[in-house]
Amino acid sequence: MSTLLIVESPAKAKKMREYFPTFKILATLGHIKDLPVDTMGVEPPHHKPQWQTIHGKGKVVKDITDAAKKATIIYVATDLDREGEAIAGHVVNELGNTHKTKISRITFDEISKKALEIAIANKRQINWALVRAQEARRVLDRYVGYLITRELNAKFKSLGINHFFTGGRVQSVVLRLIVERHLAIQAFKPVEHFGVTATLKHAGISFTATWVNGLPPGQLMTDRARAEMIEKRTKALIVDAVNQKPKQISPPVPLTSSAFVQLMATKLKLTTKQSMAAAQKLFEAGLITYHRTDSPNISKDFIEQIRAFARGKQLPLPLQAPFHKAKDSAQQAHECIRVTDINLLVLGPEIDDKIMRDVYSWIWKVTLESQLSAGEDILTTVQFHNEAMDFFKTNATRMKTAGWRNAAEKCIPITSLSTSEDEEEEPPVSLPDLKIGERIACESVKLDVKYTEPPLVYTEKSLVKELDRLGIGRPSTYATIIERIVTLDYVTRHKTLKFTPTPKGIAVIHLLKNYFSFMEYLYTADIEESFDKIASRKADYLPVISHAHDALLQEIEKFRAAAIPDQVKALISQFANDQSASKTPEKTSTKKTATQTTAKPASNKSPTTGTVKVGDKCPECQKGTMVLRTINSGKNQGKEFKGCTSFPTCRFFSWAQGSNA
Repeated sequence: MSTLLIVESPAKAKKMREYFPTFKILATLGHIKDLPVDTMGVEPPHHKPQWQTIHGKGKVVKDITDAAKKATIIYVATDLDREGEAIAGHVVNELGNTHKTKISRITFDEISKKALEIAIANKRQINWALVRAQEARRVLDRYVGYLITRELNAKFKSLGINHFFTGGRVQSVVLRLIVERHLAIQAFKPVEHFGVTATLKHAGISFTATWVNGLPPGQLMTDRARAEMIEKRTKALIVDAVNQKPKQISPPVPLTSSAFVQLMATKLKLTTKQSMAAAQKLFEAGLITYHRTDSPNISKDFIEQIRAFARGKQLPLPLQAPFHKAKDSAQQAHECIRVTDINLLVLGPEIDDKIMRDVYSWIWKVTLESQLSAGEDILTTVQFHNEAMDFFKTNATRMKTAGWRNAAEKCIPITSLSTSEDEEEEPPVSLPDLKIGERIACESVKLDVKYTEPPLVYTEKSLVKELDRLGIGRPSTYATIIERIVTLDYVTRHKTLKFTPTPKGIAVIHLLKNYFSFMEYLYTADIEESFDKIASRKADYLPVISHAHDALLQEIEKFRAAAIPDQVKALISQFANDQSASKTPEKTSTKKTATQTTAKPASNKSPTTGTVKVGDKCPECQKGTMVLRTINSGKNQGKEFKGCTSFPTCRFFSWAQGSNA
């Protein structure tokens, strides 16, 4: 009796051979079939995809079919998500009815001998509903990508631009998020508002209290005269009330793909692509569970392993293991991303990839902490009044019980949990023992001049968080989508992992957003729900695709007839100029050097020109954000400049393009 095991990657195949040396184990190297590259590959009314063997995969397919002829048992063990099920479906179809009775589908969350034995014991047939759901996604993506790309290029060609533009069902929506955030930042007008802060000292401890202005939450105090009056008449504060209440600090939730890439962006400054690539290697090495998952679940067996480990280390455990509900759109009851051996605290020097080692340490940390006891803090709120009965308050938090906090650091070297250098933590605030009725003289009282902050620029972390919140894309698609819009030069990803759109990207969104339903955030989430219904046999493939295809054709007709907006023409002109400038490196280099010499402000905070952009962190104080403002009086009245939101504390500013005085 001979057994053929088919997996996706050579690394996984190599690991499996260690556990089952008698098995013939082959890898598909990902998908073996796809739609043709030079034609649509699908058409109405039946919308049946015309799958072709991917170029270069002919030998892979032949090796699998040849091995199948010699095997008495065939296990198709491609990944357990929809992509994996689709690959398994293509393998089964390629092998045909001749081998039908020999074939079983098996899936597992982790690469281990036990996991594979359990998978074999629970073998099943291909879930064709999952395959159809993945086909629906691929077909709709082909329709949108193929047709919209053609229409986009026709529009831009009419403007004399022959550069290649592409659109996509998901990529264009992700681009829209970044563009609209950028435009909101550009349009932002800061509002000046005021507060009062008193600095006090009691029993040798200094602390501050802020004026409670009595306005409804969210309403700003814009009355400077009133704030100045409060400042002037506050000489001492009298304690009105001291309230203390416990606050539970829950341990982190086990990692989903979205939470994982957000954590890696924060702690290690990794892109989504880097994070998922490291996780892929760790999974294939049998060190973590499957990394494309919507689920925060941990198996009961592994929870017991974690609890046994924690007891051995005398770490705090709750009476019952915490339960975390998967969100409604989670595709299957997979496990979370966790380590496969809680006793393997860190990876040794045999793993020469530092990113892999660092990523593993953070996954191990969250795996452990997620099952430990919650911590408890005591939140103290003190209310004061001055002689005129203006109210002030201050807050402080102190730790009562640590719970899960710092538990991981007791087990592994702190260097194993490397983190980004610019990650800041708020220092704890201490308060003296205060009693009601005590009068405390103010050491100082100052007027706070504040400005509302613009929306934050999307970062790798916040973009993925928003995609997850809106239901746009899936964990398996985040990295591909983000890398695509960066590669297409639709957005620039900075070293800080912030995203800003290019003129090219902004032009594409201005053209598409008013004509196509797929550009709406709710549409993307709704169509994902339709795919979910196909997967759960609550909807059929053909009606879903037919409806989406027919609506797309109608919208294309309106798009063709529409005139190109002037703002798009201006952006394309800017894009063309940028393209032209990039072809003259000597001039560009000289200009850039001159710009860089004037970009840093002089000590007297004189105006500058340069590369500072709206939404950037202020290069002077490193605290405020650059926003667009207009001079209201004087010889430069009406001119726009980029100023720091920390004004007047920071007086750095830079002339806006075209406004140099």
